[in-house]
Amino acid sequence: MLRKLFMITLVSFITVSFSMVCAGTHMNPGKWEITTQTEMAGMPPQSVTHVQCITADDMVPMSKNANQECQVTDIVSNGNTLSWKISCGGQGGGMKGTGSVTYNGNSMNGVMNMTITGGGNMQIKNTMTGRRLGECN
Repeated sequence: MLRKLFMITLVSFITVSFSMVCAGTHMNPGKWEITTQTEMAGMPPQSVTHVQCITADDMVPMSKNANQECQVTDIVSNGNTLSWKISCGGQGGGMKGTGSVTYNGNSMNGVMNMTITGGGNMQIKNTMTGRRLGECN
């Protein structure tokens, strides 16, 4: 009887803890399809769609571009909005910026503003939309 009570308590604790982590951002973990529209001065807007497994431990939507190494820092959760700072290096120079995304269960919207450093400080605006597709593989 004591063992059964212990197991029920343990399962309840794990469930409540996981719910509290995800409840802060109103995000359902899983496989997400994210479309990013990029705007730069002097160029037509471009859209790219990628699929990403988003979890309570990794909620920043970001395409894994092989040409860039990015570091995400200062991640802050406020209600259902997540914000962060980002710094990237690459073949054409570096970029720095900030981003934020608002999750609403199975959908999200966000923006990431970047500055290309070293080449005239060109501004880039990335607008993101996303939807949950299902469970991660």
